[in-house]
Order: sequence, then structure tokens, then C-alpha cells
Amino acid sequence: METFLPYCGKIAKHFSIPWKNSSPARGRLLSFFILTCSFFILALAPLSAHAQLGPYPIVTEQAEFKAKIYKRDRDILWVQRGSSPQIGISVTDIKGIKMPRPGLFKAVEKIRTSPKATDAQFRAAHKALDKMILQLKPLRDIQGIPANEAILLKARLYDAKNLWRESTRLYEDILLKVPEGELATQAQILAGIAYAQGEEWNSAIEYLGGVELPEEDEEMLSKLLFGLGNAYYALGNYDNALLSYLPLVVFYPYVHDNEPRGLAAALGCYAHLGEWEPLYRTIQEIKKNYPNTPAEKTADQFIEDYRDDLINAGQFVDGAEVGEESDVDADTDD
Repeated sequence: METFLPYCGKIAKHFSIPWKNSSPARGRLLSFFILTCSFFILALAPLSAHAQLGPYPIVTEQAEFKAKIYKRDRDILWVQRGSSPQIGISVTDIKGIKMPRPGLFKAVEKIRTSPKATDAQFRAAHKALDKMILQLKPLRDIQGIPANEAILLKARLYDAKNLWRESTRLYEDILLKVPEGELATQAQILAGIAYAQGEEWNSAIEYLGGVELPEEDEEMLSKLLFGLGNAYYALGNYDNALLSYLPLVVFYPYVHDNEPRGLAAALGCYAHLGEWEPLYRTIQEIKKNYPNTPAEKTADQFIEDYRDDLINAGQFVDGAEVGEESDVDADTDD
């Protein structure tokens, strides 16, 4: 902490914040300010450490040794072991470099996922990632160098600000350079979601249709299925849209409001397909279980738009008025 005090003093002076002889109230404010400064300095500290690029364990066909990385000259990587002179290693002989995951990544993720993160914090995160990407990009084809992960994190920062064109450009760059694997699949899914958000429907289907679902990441899985369903719906493929929306209701109903959102999204598919009984039942389900929600507002709009069709459908189901609890539901509750 003592290391940061001179910097905090300079910053405090710059912003005209009393640094010495402060009142207790100002002292508390200043303490908070110091902690805030420390957070940002610590968040960016890993970047300074990685400016030296090592020493990291380098694994070759013949051996494993620790060395500092200095530069890449085409297919030769120049490194230094201890105090020995620099040597050139053929990149094709390197099986991997064991570079630790930068602490900066964790700090960037906290900013990306925090609802209270400021624009200034986002700019700082972008700037730190840009410096790291510039340094690591020449090594991005070497296993263990997290250049592509840094690019993906920058793209996700753009997603958080709804800058879909900027993010898809970076995802596409990753997909061009990274071999098949976990990172490539993640970039493909995130690109498809971004295309769907940007209403580039054909590209969304190209990237999301048939991709393996990320079962362990429920947030990404939910966005994937909604994005794919929205793309099919926008292109008039209502059957496939339903096949995207309904798994959210059946298999993942309790995360990210998937059940009410999925049910509301399915209403348009049923209406376009002329499936009045499922439309009727889905509206009743929303009205019963999700009152005073955006899903109910959507259901009320469908009641207004398709009242006659819904009344006719209700006659064949249970005779309940549209939007009221059905006799079957009432008997079940008793």
C-alpha cells in the first residue's frame, strides 16, 4: 500500500483533493479514494509484469526450460535463459509456453459483468487489453500465449455496450486464426449471438445452428437459444424458432427468466402457424404464473390481436374466458 501513496497524493493534488491536514470526514473520503486508486493500479499491474514476457517455462521437442521472451523474427523466437546470451528457437520446435493467466483478465471480467461499471472503467479496460494484445499478438499461434483470449475479452466488452459490429469483427479475427477447440467454439457462439443482436439473421443462424450447446455456461446458453430463435422467427421459420425457444422453458426454466421469456417468444410462432390451442394454453400459463411481468404484457397484446381465435380455441379446451384461470387449473389447485 505504501508503494501507491505517492501516486495517490499526486492524483489527489491534480483533482484538488486535500492530501494533508484533512478533517476526519475528508480523511474518510480520502481513504476511499486511495483504495479506488489502488484497485486500478493493481488491476493494471499484471500488464507491467508481462511487459518483460517471462521468464516462462518453454516446452520444446527436446526439453523444457525457463526463459525470457524478447522478440519474434518470422519463424524464430529470441529468448534468454538466465544471464546467458540470447538464442533463437524455431517456432515450429516450440510445443507451448506456460504463461500464467494474466490477472488483468479477472479485473476486466469484473468490469464487464458489473452493472455499476462506469464508462471510464470500460475505457481503462480496453486500453489495458490493447497494450497486452499488441505485445502478445505476434505470439498468438504459440500454444499457451493468451493473445486470443485477450481479444475475446475485448470483444465481450463491446458486447456489454451493444457495439455488435465491433465485437463481431474481433470474433471473426479469432475464428480465422485459432484452430478448432474450446476457444474457437466460444468465439463462434458469441459471434452468432452478436449477429442476432445486430439483426444480421442469416449470419446468426450460420454460427448458432447446430453448434454444441455450452451446458456449463447457462448465461451463454440462454443467449444462444434466444438469439437463434429470434433469427429463425425474423426469417419466417416459425417451426425452428419454436425448437429454439421451447428448450429454454422445458430444460432451463429457472435461470435468466428463461421460462416467461421463452413462453412469450413462443406466442408469435403459434399465432403465425395458426396453432390456436397452444397459443391459448400458453397465454393462460403466463397469466397464471407470471402476472405483472413483461411476459404478461406480451400475452395481453396477443389477446387483443387474436381474441376471436382464442375464444374459439378455449371452447375446445376448457371453456374458460381468455386470460382467466381455467377450470382444469382450478381443479388442480384444489
